[in-house]
Amino acid sequence: MTTTSDDRVTPLRPTRSPAAQRSTLLALRTELRRGIAPWTGACTALMLAVTMAAKADTWQGSWGETQGLLHSGATLLAGPLVAAASCWQGARDHRRSTTELWSSTPRARSARVLVAALPLALWAVAGYLAALAAALLATWPYAGGGSPFLSFAVVDSAFLMAVGLVGFVVGQRCRWRLTAPALAVVLYVVLGVPLYSELPERYLNPAEQYMLDGMLPVWWFAPAMVAWTCGLALAAVTAHAARRRILALVPLAVAAAVAPLIVHTGPDLLRADPARDRVVCTDDIPQVCLREVDEALLPQASDALSGLFTRLDGVPGAPLRYVDDDVPKGSDEGRLPTLTRGWSFVRDQLIQPEDYAWQVSEHLSHRDCPEPAAKEERAGFERLASTDMAVTDWLAGPYAAPFADGSPQLRRLEAMPAPERRAWLGRFLATRTSCVPSEVPGL
Repeated sequence: MTTTSDDRVTPLRPTRSPAAQRSTLLALRTELRRGIAPWTGACTALMLAVTMAAKADTWQGSWGETQGLLHSGATLLAGPLVAAASCWQGARDHRRSTTELWSSTPRARSARVLVAALPLALWAVAGYLAALAAALLATWPYAGGGSPFLSFAVVDSAFLMAVGLVGFVVGQRCRWRLTAPALAVVLYVVLGVPLYSELPERYLNPAEQYMLDGMLPVWWFAPAMVAWTCGLALAAVTAHAARRRILALVPLAVAAAVAPLIVHTGPDLLRADPARDRVVCTDDIPQVCLREVDEALLPQASDALSGLFTRLDGVPGAPLRYVDDDVPKGSDEGRLPTLTRGWSFVRDQLIQPEDYAWQVSEHLSHRDCPEPAAKEERAGFERLASTDMAVTDWLAGPYAAPFADGSPQLRRLEAMPAPERRAWLGRFLATRTSCVPSEVPGL
C-alpha cells in the first residue's frame, strides 16, 4: 500500500506486469494438473461412457441416435456433475479461510477467478470429447450414411463450459457446505422439467431432446445456442469478478438478443435431411427398397422375404416392389415394416426375420374395415377376417407357425392345386381395399 501527504492509506491496485502474467499462466498450469479438475474430466468421460454402453443397441450405427443420446447425457447427467464440482471448487477459499489473503495480492480478482474456474471447465469438456470420440468410433463401422454433427459437439462443449463457470460463481457467493449437491439437484430439475412442456420457450433449454435421425440442424444453431448459454455464464462471471460490473450487460445483451430467435424458430431448428428420402433397391424382381442408411440390411431383408416371393410367384396383381414407406391405398406396391434400431435390427443384423416376413404378409392381406354395428352384418365381417388371416398365414409360410391357428380356411387354401390357388390369390389381391364381403372371394 502507499501513503499520501495527508496520511490517507490507499489500496495497492493490481498490476499487469510480465511477471504477473507469467505467474498467472503458471498458476493456471498448476490448476490444470492438480486438484479436482482432472478427476472431474475423468468422471464426466466415465459417466457418459457407461450411459452410452448401456444403450449401445439403440444407437450404434446411427450418427443421429449416437449424438442424440450423448447430448442427453452431457446435459442432464454431466451438467449437474460439473456444476457441483465447480461449485465445490469455488468454495475452496471459504473452506480454507483464505479469502482475505487472496484479496491482498496484486493479482486481479477476475484473473484469480478464471485461473481457478477454467481448468475444471476445460477438463469437463475434455471428458465429453473423449466420450464423443469413443462413441463415434463405435458407430462408424455400422453407419450406412451421413456424418456426425459438429454443431452438437460445439453446443454440448459450450454448455459444460458455461455450467462450470456458473457453478464456480455460486460456490464463491454461497458459503453453505451443501451448496454443491443442492446446485446439482436444482440444475437437474431446471433442465428436466421443461422437457415435458409444450411451450416454445422450451427450446431455450440446453437439454432439449432432439430427434436427430434423418434431420439436420440449421446452420446458425450452434452459434445461437453458444451465445445463449455462454452469454448467461459470462454475465454471471463478469458481475461477480470484474471491477466494472456494468460490463456484465454486454454478454447478457448478446444472450437476450438470440433468445427470441431460438424461441421463434422452435421445432424448425432441425430440418429434414435430403438423404433421408433416398432409397436403394435390389436388382431382383420383386424389388426390396430400403432407405440408403439401411442399405446393409438389403440382403437380409430379401432372404427373409424369399419364401413370400416364392408363394406369390405367378400370382396376378402381386407387388413387384416393396418399399419402407407408407403405401397409398390401392397402390400396387407392398409395404415393408419400419426398421427400428435396437428393436428390428442391431448393428446391421436383422433380429427376427420371421417377424419381418409375417408383417409384410399381414400388410398384403390386411384391410382397414370398421366392425359393423348391425348383428346381421357381423357374420360376413367375421368370414372376411378369417379369410384375411388364412392368407396371411399361408403367405408367411413357416414363419407363421407360431401364429397360425390351423383354421379351415387355411387348410382349404393349402389343399388347392397351385394354378387354382394362384388364380384365387389374384382375385383376392384385387379386392384388398374392399370392405364388402360379397366382393371378396371366400374359402
